[in-house]
Amino acid sequence: MNSYLPIICGISGTELSNEEIKFFEHYKPWGVILFERNCSDINAIKKLTAHLKEINHINLPILIDQEGGRVSRLNLDDIKKFKTGDFFGKLIEKDFDLGLKLLELNSIMMASTLKELGINSNTIPVLDLPANEESGIIGDRAYSTDENIVSAAGKVVIKTLTSNGVAPIMKHIPGHGKAKVDSHLEMPIVDAEEILLEKYDFKPFTENAEAQLAMTAHIKFNKIDSDNIVTFSKIIINKVIRQHMKFKGLLMTDDLSMKAVNCEPVDAAIKSLKAGCDLVLHCNGKINEMNMIAKRIKEEFKPIAIPDTIEDTYNRPVSMHIDKAGSEFEYLLSQA
Repeated sequence: MNSYLPIICGISGTELSNEEIKFFEHYKPWGVILFERNCSDINAIKKLTAHLKEINHINLPILIDQEGGRVSRLNLDDIKKFKTGDFFGKLIEKDFDLGLKLLELNSIMMASTLKELGINSNTIPVLDLPANEESGIIGDRAYSTDENIVSAAGKVVIKTLTSNGVAPIMKHIPGHGKAKVDSHLEMPIVDAEEILLEKYDFKPFTENAEAQLAMTAHIKFNKIDSDNIVTFSKIIINKVIRQHMKFKGLLMTDDLSMKAVNCEPVDAAIKSLKAGCDLVLHCNGKINEMNMIAKRIKEEFKPIAIPDTIEDTYNRPVSMHIDKAGSEFEYLLSQA
């Protein structure tokens, strides 16, 4: 089994620069994440993903944030627009079974769209439980304020994407919903008691602990570890995520370029891996930072394999043609 440097990195544009090609050939990162800056048109995306796999390996994890609504990196006229999590949560609340069926069909269409482009991983479902005072960074990205609806929605998305060839990445473990500020801009601090967090915020993650991948929240939970954000917290990673939630998959950080991290990306990468994260995420595509981070990681940490379960996921075909799934979706939506 081949192993790779435990970093998932962004790239700067719609094609690889010579420096980026050298980076991938030398460091062999575990995966890549794409953003809107990398997605100019369908053919260019296909060419880019094919090139990435050619210089790395055929099952290179290629991630994207394609949640639907305002968090959609594929903003092209000829690519389907997907609904928000909140849209489906309201349908589930109205008619549980019908809402979940619509979410399943939506997930099939999403898997089909991504696989056609050579993208094999998506950073959904969003299993955060937004509180009344939250910053708005989660907002309509969440399925509901009801932990049972969020849990059920997450289970459908994880099962459907996995069975249709795309690896889901649940986020933001163990829960971002009580953050009163945006972790892209500053460090959120949550003062809620652990017993309440376990009953509500943690529940959707606990009930979806079979997921292959999860992304951390850059949040400080004062009543559990007042010294560290989740990404740097051995206490939260071991006690909450691994022991309480029983999550056994690969744990990746959120973007280490975010302000909540509050230290240099190289230091953040080392602190994350020492705390118990399996993979670090660096999104901004700045090649100098990428080289510095990769060099330090290579010096201090062992490479990591792509689990067979994830490779098996990537090799699965989509179960239903996107047009058929779309027709069924529109019919059932008209009945909702």
